[in-house]
Amino acid sequence: MLSHAETPMFLIGASALVVLSLAFVLPTLWREARVAALVMLAGIPLSAGGLYLAFGQPDALDPRNRVAPTTIEEAARQLERQLADEPDSLEGWILLGRTRKSLGRRAEVDGRAAEASAAFTAANAAFSKALSLAPENPDLQVEAAEALSLGHPERRFDTEATALLDAALRMRPNHQRGLWFRGVAALQAGDAAAAAGHWETLLPSVDAETAAALRPQIDRARADAGLPPLPGVPVAAEGPGVNVRIEADPAVLAALPAGAVLFVSARDAANREAPPVAARRIPSPVFPLELRLSDADSLMPTARLSSLARVEVSARFVLAGAVDGAGRGDLQAAPVAAEVGQEAIVPLVLTPEP
Repeated sequence: MLSHAETPMFLIGASALVVLSLAFVLPTLWREARVAALVMLAGIPLSAGGLYLAFGQPDALDPRNRVAPTTIEEAARQLERQLADEPDSLEGWILLGRTRKSLGRRAEVDGRAAEASAAFTAANAAFSKALSLAPENPDLQVEAAEALSLGHPERRFDTEATALLDAALRMRPNHQRGLWFRGVAALQAGDAAAAAGHWETLLPSVDAETAAALRPQIDRARADAGLPPLPGVPVAAEGPGVNVRIEADPAVLAALPAGAVLFVSARDAANREAPPVAARRIPSPVFPLELRLSDADSLMPTARLSSLARVEVSARFVLAGAVDGAGRGDLQAAPVAAEVGQEAIVPLVLTPEP
């Protein structure tokens, strides 16, 4: 059970988090239907509070905290009042900082500059208090540095914010957000080479999609520093695959409309309902057509052609432009089973679908 002192903080914190979460996932309601949004925002925190009253310690709740907040601003004000009584609550100060930061961003989007500035100032004060309670927390240092940059008139990482990022990276050299923000700070300070260095350190730890977006930023920073671009991404070895030969009657092909696209795909022979593990899109093919499906054609990194022993290979002209968009009159080849890695050629013949 929570103690008498912890119980109000729990209710306010839980309510604030719910309100804050809904604000992120309901931006359209926030802008266009504030009344409807507030009705929804009110219901869930009250329900959360009701569950706590039913199963927790109702007698431990201070009367001023029994009404759950229905807006982020109200939640923040309740949290500020509670923190006045519990100034050593690290979690409370972090939550307040994040809430005020969120309010600042929302006010900024809505064009309320004065409110945004006040919210960012309050966020910085909250994170400063949190840092006094946990000065060696790299996640908190990075978050506080970000808040300082948001509160800066020019969105800059000033000396204080940069020092926080440096301290965080000394404790956790591969901190992803820390490396990204430190690169931004370096670029703002005119040190493009340092910016590129921080982002190059970050690059190996991010997913492929993020890496694809990050590499151009690195190359621009390197260019500003007079450095060559990063080496190209090495092409992964194809690994085991399936050789395919596709044929079609020229008279049948002549009836196809312009823009028809050929899709060649392979799926798990043991699970015909599963999506393809590899596919190739071929506009305006010339027949007979020979190709090799491999991991280079895999649709997802977690489902690779080379991970299967046996597949079914098929081909189809899709008039609608989708892999599984079959329709009457489409040209298709009946699926043919094949062993992955075999050298033999899988023959496919395109015929009109009845």
